[in-house]
Amino acid sequence: MAHDQKMNPESSDADLVRRVQTGDTEAFAPLVHRHLPVVRAFVALRLPVPALVDEITHETFVFAFRRISEFDRAGVFRAWLRGIAWNLVRQELQRFAREQANLSRFEQAQLAGFSRGIDSDTSSDDAVFLEECLTQLPGDMRKLVEERYRGGLSSEELGAAMGRTVEWVRVTLFRLRKQLRACIEGKIARDRYVS
Repeated sequence: MAHDQKMNPESSDADLVRRVQTGDTEAFAPLVHRHLPVVRAFVALRLPVPALVDEITHETFVFAFRRISEFDRAGVFRAWLRGIAWNLVRQELQRFAREQANLSRFEQAQLAGFSRGIDSDTSSDDAVFLEECLTQLPGDMRKLVEERYRGGLSSEELGAAMGRTVEWVRVTLFRLRKQLRACIEGKIARDRYVS
């Protein structure tokens, strides 16, 4: 009976938060159930990448659960969740920008070398590794990389051609470059180990 009361869908956010704050961790589940669609939609509007939407939404509720003692019950729980989600989205965008800036020069040089068919002693292994790594990508993803770096198409042009948003193209290219770099570095490390 007491358990049924805890899960009463009519319980207010303030009541459920009070229960969680006083040690009834099961009272957090109805809060998640109630606010998950709104938080997910909030994140999706700002990060149009499904895997990131799921990840940030999950992190929002984990953070809220861990910091529930800091929530003032006089406040609006949904607004608090949105604030947490926005901070996590902003952190992800900042991390993305930093990583993109850090990786871009190396990756651009590698891809430019691939498109020119570099065969100097210092770059030939890297170019071979890059070509091997490119062949491991799904066909549409390899085509995206090649059209961007061989064909010189902009993110806007690629988005229009593929029926995708510019943001999707940029995020996808970023992730593909990161994947290619990891693949190349793995092959270089294995090559050195074998040598």
